[in-house]
Amino acid sequence: MHDEYFHISFHDLDLSISKSVYDLWLKYRQINHNNTEACGVLIGTKDFDSNHYWIESVTIPMSKDIRKEYSFTMKDPIHQQIVDKAYLDSDGTFIYLGTWHSHPQTIPIPSHIDYQDWQRCLKRNLDRSLFFIIIGLEQIKIFIYVNDKFIHQSLLIENEDI
Repeated sequence: MHDEYFHISFHDLDLSISKSVYDLWLKYRQINHNNTEACGVLIGTKDFDSNHYWIESVTIPMSKDIRKEYSFTMKDPIHQQIVDKAYLDSDGTFIYLGTWHSHPQTIPIPSHIDYQDWQRCLKRNLDRSLFFIIIGLEQIKIFIYVNDKFIHQSLLIENEDI
């Protein structure tokens, strides 16, 4: 892990996001009206002693994903294959950490469908915290489920990053 990172704190855990992941997300913002939602999974590591997570890589939209202006369905099995390969290649240290997708909003707001999907992800991954990230036009919102509710932190997209 020799990359630059953005650091975010949530209650009793910390999250670091690789700058290379951030830069990739910027490429998938829905700047034009004909852009469709982009989606992928988060891959990274966890330090169990300090409860610190690192998002080191993400998958990007794949050919079998269904993408529309206001919705997406992550259908392509390649997402899971990439997670499995990262896990095997790292001797189990790189794991699935959640999902990301874009919204055509300046400040992204999760939809009811987003919350439902996140709840399903949480039920399948009881052994770790998961992160759910929405890429907006001017902000990136990072959500986590804590004490029976979703809370979030934001990363502002700087003008020089656009």
